Parts: sequence; C-alpha cells; structure tokens
Amino acid sequence: MRATRLFVSLVSPAVLAPVGASAAVAAPGNDSPSGATVIGTLPTSITQSTADATTDALDASLNAGCGAPATNGSVWFSYTDTTGSGLVADVSASDYSAGVMIVAGDPAAGGQVVACGPGVSAARGDAGTTYYVMAFSDTPGVTGGTLKATFDAAPPAPEITATVDPRATAYKDGSLRLTGTYACSNADGYASDIEGQVVQTVGRTKITGQFFAYPLECDGGVHTWSAVTSSENGLFAGGKAANVTFAIACGVLDCAFTPVEQRLQVSRNGK
Repeated sequence: MRATRLFVSLVSPAVLAPVGASAAVAAPGNDSPSGATVIGTLPTSITQSTADATTDALDASLNAGCGAPATNGSVWFSYTDTTGSGLVADVSASDYSAGVMIVAGDPAAGGQVVACGPGVSAARGDAGTTYYVMAFSDTPGVTGGTLKATFDAAPPAPEITATVDPRATAYKDGSLRLTGTYACSNADGYASDIEGQVVQTVGRTKITGQFFAYPLECDGGVHTWSAVTSSENGLFAGGKAANVTFAIACGVLDCAFTPVEQRLQVSRNGK
C-alpha cells in the first residue's frame, strides 16, 4: 500500500498565486497511529516517502524506554497477528538510517512498546494482538527519505542441543581440550555458541577454567565441536573433573539455552 501525499492550495481556484509561491505539503496519511497503514497479509513490502512526515510528543514518550537518538519523520503501520506467530519489521533497506518500534495495542490508548531498534525489530505475543509499527529516522536533523519497509512473520524459535564427550585431554602446558556434538536450527546468522566451565581438584587446588566454541553451524544437522581451556590458578592434569556446559542459540527474536552437566575422565597428553 502507498501512503497518499496531500497537497493543499494556498489560494482559492479563482485567485492566481503570486509568482514564486509554493503549495504547502501535508504530512502523509500514516503520520500518526490513527492513520496507520494496515498490513493485511505477510510478507508485505512498502516503499513510501517520509520526507514530509513529522514527529510529536507521543513519539517522544514511546521512545523514553527505547532510547533512539531521534524519532524524526515517523510513519505508522498496523498488523493484527491472528496466529501468534509474531512479526518482523525490517526498514534497513531505506535510503536513510531508519529505526523501527513495535507497540502492542494502540499507542494512543496505552499500548506498550515491546520491541525497538535500528533497522530490524521483531515481536511475538498472543494470537489476536494488534501491533502498531513506527518507522522513523533515528538521525538528529534528518527528517526522512525513501522508506523501504518489509513485514514478515517471525521465524520459529531457535533450537539447540549439545553433548560433551566424557573423555578430555590435558596437555603439558596445563590446558584442557574438550569435545562433543551439537545440533542447532533457526539461528543461522545470529549469535550461537557453546560455553562452559571445567573444575578439577589437583592436590589441594581447585583448578577452574572457562571455554568457548563458536561460530556454530545452525543448519539442523549434527556437528562436532571442540574447545581448549586453561586456568589462571593452576594446571589441568590427568584424573577426574566436572564440567558444566551451556549451548546458546539466538535468532532475530528468541534465544534457546541448553545446559549439560558431565563428569570427565581426563587423560594426560591423550594417554
């Protein structure tokens, strides 16, 4: 859908305007939530000029919890999510630095901001929720330009599982190598990693080390991972140890966490 640009004449049709006079340009019809452009089906892409759009006190109050540098040239869209699958609003293809804010319910009647950010924002809630989406210029002094907004259903929540092999290897330098497997989906292109802690008692000292394994292949297949950890308070050695691991995968909207606790048998230099 394309927002209509209205032009208001400065003189009556019977009177000629003075040479050099220009017509006053009204803000677009979706300049406020009451005129929000309705999104009927997903996915939908909309291109419109926001050069004549404005910002107001409502924008500023909504932005109080968002913290965008500016809410210039704001325009509004609305979408009713009948399934509860959620909404992703992407304005990153605009020809100016654009931000997006998603409000659950009518912003002028107490609707709450549920997501905001530069370029892309997403929200998921109860089926039947009507979301109001504000697209704006987040650069002070820049009103707007050509807005390119894409609206789509939110992707499924990410999923991740992981295992830790019960056998680990301690090396001569005191580091420890762990291995395992993982399967990750619905998080490709976003943050995902395996991280954890190993604790081993050597003599009277409790050796503790942290490790990370990233990036992960979030294609749904089963993959192997490995990580090496060292400790600032001692050297890992052959014997028994305890491990706590967290596998983390984040998508555009959700994050998934999987904890794994594993007792380790540590071999010295692989023996």
